[in-house]
Amino acid sequence: MVSATVSTTGSGAADGSARTASADGRSAPLSRQAVIDHALALADVDGPAAVSIRRIAQDFGVTPMALYWHVKNKDELLAAMGDRILDTIDLPDRKPASGLEELRGLLAVLVDALHRHPGCTALAQQRVLACDSGRQLAERALDILRSNGFGVRQSADLSRAALQTSIMLVSGRPGAETATPQDERAAVLAGKRAALVGLPADRFPHLVECADALTDCDDEAAYYGAGIDLYLAGVTALQQCQAAAAR
Repeated sequence: MVSATVSTTGSGAADGSARTASADGRSAPLSRQAVIDHALALADVDGPAAVSIRRIAQDFGVTPMALYWHVKNKDELLAAMGDRILDTIDLPDRKPASGLEELRGLLAVLVDALHRHPGCTALAQQRVLACDSGRQLAERALDILRSNGFGVRQSADLSRAALQTSIMLVSGRPGAETATPQDERAAVLAGKRAALVGLPADRFPHLVECADALTDCDDEAAYYGAGIDLYLAGVTALQQCQAAAAR
């Protein structure tokens, strides 16, 4: 569970501005940003289902009504959490001469932002076209694809596939178990690994052999890099096929 450091210094004004709470033991004034960051930290530790106005208010030591000075309701909070993830993305400098390889840097910064809060990837996905930072990301991807010969429909489909690939890589990383509270993840993973190891080796030799690899990621950089490579290989092959057909 998330541990909260709560300060009761001050008079405890009606808007709760004097209260503090933090998932990592550090104090921060209660504000819209503090509420959003705390919600993200809570989701990281106890899973997205743990996020609620009541829970966050309890961690800050205020009433739920005090949080409504900063977020109108849970839907607004969830949307703000998705925006916050996308707002951390620093788009790489343009390198048009690199062709489709320019997409690599774009996917890398997206995966990095999602990886910081792997349990909230769905929230970021929902906000890509709804917040400015997400729209800038999508615009850049579409520009790269259009500049490299893809049509409007293909560019839209391939940019969507880039987002879905990034989401899948982070949320589906072996061992992540983002929907499970942190203090239960080790037991859940051990159970999954034991179930694979215990399969009949004559019927499922490769599942038994790959039990560790399927339930743990011992090299995240290589894992994410391979996923991005696979996406780029597919897009590049499609571009080459279309060029060959046009000759």
